[in-house]
Amino acid sequence: MRYVGVQEETVNVVLDTTVVVKSLLKPAKHLPYSIYERELSTHRKCKVIMSLLKKKTYPVYFPKAGLVEVASVLRRNDINQDTIREILDAMKKTFIIISEDVLFDKALEVALAEAPSGFDTYFIALALKVRALLLTDDEPMAVHAKNLGVETMLVRMVSEEEILKKLNR
Repeated sequence: MRYVGVQEETVNVVLDTTVVVKSLLKPAKHLPYSIYERELSTHRKCKVIMSLLKKKTYPVYFPKAGLVEVASVLRRNDINQDTIREILDAMKKTFIIISEDVLFDKALEVALAEAPSGFDTYFIALALKVRALLLTDDEPMAVHAKNLGVETMLVRMVSEEEILKKLNR
């Protein structure tokens, strides 16, 4: 099963949970120095991404299942429930939320072809369905998506300049 015909100049964007969460949360200071520095850089780049997407009014797609993942990650990071609900409400107003039933068949194809994690299948399936650039900081997801022909940007591996070049058109 191979996906072909992905556009080179993508206008649509699919954000992974990692980009949303890392734009909101600074890395833990107890991390080893090199990892902390990488994660702090990624945090800054994720904030740039969110700002550019808002300014440029790109269509930003997000699977509904991803809302659950965002809530769970934020709660594990001791964010209170009211704040999490406010963040989710803002996401619902800002992003185009696509329900699982719309993505299920494509997600199953992705699962059978590449076997990524369950949540990852929905993000990859959505990127395929709307022919979108997938922005993630999840390296295994990026590899699976690229294997399926999805234009993918792994945030930790690109410079801020590359992000600006890609999203600031």
